Amino acid sequence: MDLLRDKVGALYQRFLWPSLFAAMVTTIYSFVDTVAIGQGVGPDGAAAAAIIYPILGVASLIGFLCGIGGSVRLGKARGEGEMEKANAYYTASLLLVLILTAIVWPLTILFDEQLFTLFGASQTLMPLVLEYGDWVIWTFPAFILSAYFTCMIRCDGAPNFVMAAVLAGGAFNVFGDWFLVFPMGMGMAGAAIATAGGTIIQFLILLCYLLQKRCRLKLVRPFRFAGAICKSVSAGFSASVLEFAFIVLTCILNNQIMRYGGEVALSVFGVVLTCSGMFQHIYTGVGQAIQPIAANNYGAGQFSRIFRLRRISLTTVLLMGVVFTALGLLFPTQIIQFFMDATPAVIEAAPEIVRIYFLSFLFMGVNIWATSYFQSIMRTLTSSVLTILRGFVVSSILLYLLPVLMGGVRGVWWAMVLTEGIVAVVTLFCVKAANRRMQAEQVSHGEAAA
Repeated sequence: MDLLRDKVGALYQRFLWPSLFAAMVTTIYSFVDTVAIGQGVGPDGAAAAAIIYPILGVASLIGFLCGIGGSVRLGKARGEGEMEKANAYYTASLLLVLILTAIVWPLTILFDEQLFTLFGASQTLMPLVLEYGDWVIWTFPAFILSAYFTCMIRCDGAPNFVMAAVLAGGAFNVFGDWFLVFPMGMGMAGAAIATAGGTIIQFLILLCYLLQKRCRLKLVRPFRFAGAICKSVSAGFSASVLEFAFIVLTCILNNQIMRYGGEVALSVFGVVLTCSGMFQHIYTGVGQAIQPIAANNYGAGQFSRIFRLRRISLTTVLLMGVVFTALGLLFPTQIIQFFMDATPAVIEAAPEIVRIYFLSFLFMGVNIWATSYFQSIMRTLTSSVLTILRGFVVSSILLYLLPVLMGGVRGVWWAMVLTEGIVAVVTLFCVKAANRRMQAEQVSHGEAAA
């Protein structure tokens, strides 16, 4: 495929469907885990699953910081015709992800209980959290490096290979969850083994791509190693901030829910968080589909193609948001009962929580899409500012303010809806401003305006 000459719509389709399929299979990890835990262990297991989510976010943070940052710089360099420079970014980002993994992994092993306490685990839930979480921690490098190589290999023009790797890992995870949790009766540990095993399989398959002849990712000695790392990190910073914000936000949510709603509300939130993670992966899949195309065309100065790509992809996430929100509004109780063997208290609490929280998915897609879009056109500062607003500033203020003003846990759910809505409005203004700047550059370079 030619990212600079093939029709934008056709290119978008070629990257979108493998990315969405890979995103869907990735969400199966948490989706099937939550079903297996909720049905096999019960509401306490679902609550424990909500505590475990942030540790997976740490792995994604490191993998995407290096993977998205390196792949965006690699794509831009290839668009400029600088193949040696592109491989220098790949080499620098690979070394960085290995160094960070070597630093973070031992810390998670040494301080696992402290981490899970920070994430909101109570003494009641801690045994279940450790039963699952320790398996994830011992296989932590596979989670980090899978996220990294997924970004790099997709940018190398092999989205179908990534899809196949994710599918193989997901298939193992689905079978493992059923077999280990139910016939073998291994509970939380069985679900954890299935998730860790699926991730290891995915990682090993991704490594096989590096041995193929079609692989254009080559290790070279960066001429300016520190500079290559800094540029890669700056390009991937907003993606890592997005993951870090997810970690911090989940910690605040877990603690606020336990404070105002207790373990019943947290067990419902465990299911809602699984749905949220699934939708976020799908939105991220749209963003990852546009990155190789946008970065290459930005490097080549072909802005009109970027404008077409922006219109198509933004429409995609808006339509997805409508569908996802409708599911929660129409089927709140059915969603909870699908995921767990719910108690009467859970059934009573579920409809209000699900219906309010699912309204946030109307706006979430725009915000996540914007992170990838601004990264691709080298507006990393804009991407980072929007991510910080969403993940730290607006969300933190509302999560602490609204429960007090609304007198309870309902304020927690509305805080998330208002956060996504406010940031989405700011995001669309930023998109318009960026488009005007590119149109001005387009005219100055003598290219016809889009």
